[in-house]
Amino acid sequence: MQYTESQKFGKWLLWVILPVTIAFTCFSAIYSYKTAEGASFRYEFAFSIIPLAVMILFFIMRLDTTINDEGIFFRFYPFQKGKFIPWTAIEKAYVRKYNPISEYGGWGLRTGWSKKSGGAYNTAGDMGLQLEYKDGKRFLLGTQRADELRSFMEGLYKNGIVLPS
Repeated sequence: MQYTESQKFGKWLLWVILPVTIAFTCFSAIYSYKTAEGASFRYEFAFSIIPLAVMILFFIMRLDTTINDEGIFFRFYPFQKGKFIPWTAIEKAYVRKYNPISEYGGWGLRTGWSKKSGGAYNTAGDMGLQLEYKDGKRFLLGTQRADELRSFMEGLYKNGIVLPS
């Protein structure tokens, strides 16, 4: 019995703003080159690379999650190799709705605004697997397939592997 999910940043606004920004800065760099403003061209070319690099980074970033009867493995590629949390370290685990802005300050690799919310790894949406560790710490893994994850977790609850909320 295993649950796997791979999530990418899919905000449509991101995929509109970044290419427009890149196009604008490239146009500006080409214009500077054509009008023989060499120093301006170098700066504008350099600054056109930054949004391109950000766009490539957002394109390759992903959150991979694997859950089975031994524990949870997750990684936020390309920033980490991965982390495994055994069920023996977790007091409770449950799927819940959360507010990414007010609880964690947005999406991505996040730390909570308070000790109560803990940290979070998420890419989009407002549903996640809340983990409450035996030492009192909390951590949330975002999900785009909350119903499927909830039914998988119910199987783990029935087998006594982890406690629900």
